[in-house]
Amino acid sequence: MTKILVVDDEPDLEGLIQQKFRKSIRNSQYSFVFAENGRQALEKLNDNEDVDLVLTDINMPEMDGLTLLTKLNERDNFLKTVIVSAYGDMDNIRTAMNLGAFDFITKPIDFHDLEVTMTKTIKHVLELKQSAETLRENDTLKIYLKEINAQKKLKDRFFAIISHDLRGPVSSFQGLSDIIAMYIKKGKYDELEKMISEVEQATAQLSGLLDNLLNWASQEMSAIPYNPVEIDVNEMVESLFRVLHSSAISKSITLSNKVEPGIVIWADLNSTVTIFRNLINNALKFTEDNGTIEITADGSNDSITIKVSDTGIGIPEDKMKDLFKLTDASSTYGTKGEKGVGLGLQLVSEFTKLNKGELNVDSTPGKGTTFSVTLPKPA
Repeated sequence: MTKILVVDDEPDLEGLIQQKFRKSIRNSQYSFVFAENGRQALEKLNDNEDVDLVLTDINMPEMDGLTLLTKLNERDNFLKTVIVSAYGDMDNIRTAMNLGAFDFITKPIDFHDLEVTMTKTIKHVLELKQSAETLRENDTLKIYLKEINAQKKLKDRFFAIISHDLRGPVSSFQGLSDIIAMYIKKGKYDELEKMISEVEQATAQLSGLLDNLLNWASQEMSAIPYNPVEIDVNEMVESLFRVLHSSAISKSITLSNKVEPGIVIWADLNSTVTIFRNLINNALKFTEDNGTIEITADGSNDSITIKVSDTGIGIPEDKMKDLFKLTDASSTYGTKGEKGVGLGLQLVSEFTKLNKGELNVDSTPGKGTTFSVTLPKPA
């Protein structure tokens, strides 16, 4: 349905239009709104934003048609105006056309001529709207294509990094197997015990990398479940320390759990364990031999803040900006050449959001880093 605003101070015009166009009104082709002057017309437009066409006289009290036309030009690019005025008023009609009126008809009104002019004007309005919609759709499509290409490049880079980093632990296993075979062949069984920690370290590195890869893949498929439960923070930290004990021993790093028993958070268990496994792994990677990694927790009325602090090498200021993004520069070698993909901290950030939490980091190069994860308490 096309809504048309008729602006004219002639008292009989409203009845004539309703009568002449009664069939089109009944068939919901046209709907008419009426105003007696330009001021009323602007008020009517405020209540009828879907008006497509304005039929207006020029000579009216309070606000004439030329002033109204100027106001309409400031208001809507699609709204078109047809001037309805006496034939002898050609100077004003010419001025109206210069001001942007789409067309004009003269009084006394020939209703056949009026309908032809209305049809032509409405067709033009619809064509303008369709063209604008097509442009919007094309712009939206361009944005989507740009995002898709960016995501494709990101995934290509990600898999290139993953492929590179998988070589490290796999090569370690190959080298260790050769050394073990040599020791067995030479009967140096005592030396085999020294290989255990190296095997455990390579295993932990590979396991962590694969866990991150699986978590990231699940996340990309929107398949990460969120099933919050009560989690005892002290017990979770102790469990993680047991898993990562050999990695800490290999660098003589002290793991210190300062979380008081009984502190409980409300979060998804699997994703929360992934958060802190990655943070502790990261701390191990960037802490020198004989350093310390400490976990603390304190709470407010509705949340618990868990801090993972290390005495490591810290984070350079230029890396803080993209710390939680997978970029070309997101992967850094650890203090003993440990290599990661930069994926761990991205997962930490995303999984913290998944658990309705907040993540912060404070770091001083040469002194250490503290990651703070704030998660909700049980209701």
